[in-house]
Amino acid sequence: MKKVLIISYYFPPMGMGGVQRTAKFAKYLNLYGWQAYVLTVSPKIYLAEDYCLLEDTRKAGVTIFRTGKEITERNGHKVIEFKKDSNRKFLSNLSQTFLIPDSKIFWKRKAVQLGEKIITENKIDLIFATAPPYTDFLIGCELKEKYGLPLVSDYRDSWADCPNNFYPTAFHRKLHGKLERKVLDTSDKVITINKRIKELLIERYPFIEEDKISVIPHGFDSEDFLGFKPEKAKDKFRISYAGSFMNYYTPEYFLEALKIINETYPEKALDIEAVFIGTFPEKYKRVAEDYGISSMITYTGYLKHSDCVKMLMDSDVLWMMIKKTAKSDLHSTGKLYEYFGTKKPIIACVPEGTARNSLEGHGAAIITEPDSSKQIADAVLKFYDLYKSGQLPSADESFIRRYDRKYLAGMLAEEFNQLVPESEKLINR
Repeated sequence: MKKVLIISYYFPPMGMGGVQRTAKFAKYLNLYGWQAYVLTVSPKIYLAEDYCLLEDTRKAGVTIFRTGKEITERNGHKVIEFKKDSNRKFLSNLSQTFLIPDSKIFWKRKAVQLGEKIITENKIDLIFATAPPYTDFLIGCELKEKYGLPLVSDYRDSWADCPNNFYPTAFHRKLHGKLERKVLDTSDKVITINKRIKELLIERYPFIEEDKISVIPHGFDSEDFLGFKPEKAKDKFRISYAGSFMNYYTPEYFLEALKIINETYPEKALDIEAVFIGTFPEKYKRVAEDYGISSMITYTGYLKHSDCVKMLMDSDVLWMMIKKTAKSDLHSTGKLYEYFGTKKPIIACVPEGTARNSLEGHGAAIITEPDSSKQIADAVLKFYDLYKSGQLPSADESFIRRYDRKYLAGMLAEEFNQLVPESEKLINR
């Protein structure tokens, strides 16, 4: 087995969507001859904790090193939810003003020290750093420069072009650009989650050869969907959303669509249940009350991943959205690919861009403008009528297989193999 050091600040038991990609890569790389050694933190507080994801990686034989105390499981798979700070955006901008490249920069020294120990004691063959946070990239670069190991940098989001990033001055933007240029120059391979991020990197940094960057999208773990049987017959048509409502996501127009349905087809509204899985803003609960549609809605709160999957499998249709912004074409939210794993019909309220392109060939999706309540209402009603007639469509099987985590881990392993051929590994040993 060849050995890869995975540098990932976000890793189980942290919950939410940001940890899924890295955790599943770590889980499945061993199928392709790569043993994963993960360098991460011992989280003190995070939006949510999900110990079932941690157990998933442990069962796969992933070795985890933490720059802090060892994690003690809280009664198996307990999930902790933290309420969104109303000042989150202000605090984020404040930290980005004074901490470069991000608020995790204070982790760098400890991470490099632990990384050095992991590399020397375990004879690591390759370094894989995934970001954000971009501090992960800097750690990877420093370790590569010291040990001369191949470095693969994985963009789960863009850096210089990310709408989440705040650059208060031209100096800040220039410094981030300088750091990103160094990362790209130092990396032996760059991975992005979609084609658009790759295009922007090449446009911004012309020195990068196109074949240095490969696209490996988000995906779903087919094992997560095994063994789920539908609950006893539901008495309502269920349409579900999984995830939070921050940054580019809002339930505003979907709630307006439910209001239209309730006012236009009250008898159908009585037969429709909208389920929100995850944290849900209180202000929109009040909007639902004002619209008179609270009886149509179920709020589950944050669920551990296995329970979230079960709820998705027990739904008839899944809904997602991405708001229109200047950079909305960059977003390929992880929840969309998790939806693919259910093979359920999808209502995708997304603008032109990566997410919309990803749905080409799905075979059971209705795409609307993200801010058109009328289009959303029409899509819900169309799927409702198909549900009542027993004719809801399923996603195309060949399309779905392309996003299986096992298949995607194989793609990543092949990139690793190009940098560490078997003959070279034998010589180094």
